[in-house]
Amino acid sequence: MKFSIVVPVHNEAVALASSVSEFLQTLPGALMEILLEVILVENGSTDGTLDTCKCIQEKFPNVVRVCTIPRGSYGEAVKKGMLESRGTHVAILECDLLDQRFLSASAAILDKNQAQFVVGSKRHPQSIDRRPLKRRVLTALYNFIFLRLLIGYPGSDTHGLKSMQGSLAKRLCELAITTDEIFQTEIVLLAWQLGVEIKEIPVQIREIRNPSVSVVRRLPKVVNTVRELQRSLVRIQKQQATAKPV
Repeated sequence: MKFSIVVPVHNEAVALASSVSEFLQTLPGALMEILLEVILVENGSTDGTLDTCKCIQEKFPNVVRVCTIPRGSYGEAVKKGMLESRGTHVAILECDLLDQRFLSASAAILDKNQAQFVVGSKRHPQSIDRRPLKRRVLTALYNFIFLRLLIGYPGSDTHGLKSMQGSLAKRLCELAITTDEIFQTEIVLLAWQLGVEIKEIPVQIREIRNPSVSVVRRLPKVVNTVRELQRSLVRIQKQQATAKPV
């Protein structure tokens, strides 16, 4: 087992170098043995993030790789990293949540074939979510009303940290039709639709910085987001129905 860690980065020049350095320098030996690469995917930054990424790559040349895309898009950055990954397994982490506990727990699950896809769920009963109340409420409503009631997804969360088999990551990228933040939800739903075993594990979340998009600005986009997800899943359902033997 060899892990590629994908980290999307956008306007992170201030704290990126210290967070990545601390992560790599304190990584336990067991995790270091399975770490193949850390892929920093800079996307549309307007500060010195790209230069910072290159400095980190120079400091850790055997581990860190830098990719860049011109547009600021979380989803496209994640997709780029997944496609560029060379490991047998892929983990998607956040630059302000380089969670060694999640990486270790998800690696153990994947290694034992207990699942093919692991999601760090903020809604897991054992999770500790210290984000502002309105953010926690929005997460709960989105996952229950839009994903569970309207789409039927049985899981509790689709955003945030993820680990999966490398071959599955490539396949999900090929099947996905969305971009931006919705992409991270789409790949979870696509995996579910394909019958992939998905396991949720707890995470500890503390919001260090303000989100780039406010709650008020997110709400009008939710309905369109659900429609896009439904369209993606219907397409896969039709493909599966066509492929079934008569």
